[in-house]
Amino acid sequence: MGSIGLMYKDKGFWLAKCVAQFAMHYIRLELEKPQYLFTQKEDLLEDLSDNINGYCSGYVGLNWDNVIEPAEEQIMAEVLRNVKHALENKGTEISADELMSISTEDHTLQYIFDQPFPVSEMVRVISILIQMVEGSWDSTNYEMDLKWRYKNKSRTNP
Repeated sequence: MGSIGLMYKDKGFWLAKCVAQFAMHYIRLELEKPQYLFTQKEDLLEDLSDNINGYCSGYVGLNWDNVIEPAEEQIMAEVLRNVKHALENKGTEISADELMSISTEDHTLQYIFDQPFPVSEMVRVISILIQMVEGSWDSTNYEMDLKWRYKNKSRTNP
């Protein structure tokens, strides 16, 4: 499971690609709501979809530097806070059934998320994204160590 860098304004962190795709799914669900007005909203939604679908040839990235105007950063922070709140309302885990229902053309993503994922870990990811958009995140090379590991069920340990 590869790691990718999520960057915004030269700040960011490293995260498992599949977890980034998963986070982008929830961001997209919230961003689709009509109350969020962005100058380039369709570009934001398309970029998120491309990443969720695995179209980006081995990487996942935020293209927000190019599509979020400075005046829209607080709107994006609101989107992310609402994603965080919706996740927190799910309880302690996001079920494997919910994860498997994510619409994606990336079959690897569906294979990996055939087990529950802890809500607290996804909340950590979204919290960092909020800090990045609000300008309070200072790291450029933080490796996010999640309290979750993919368990390959077809592999047996010696």
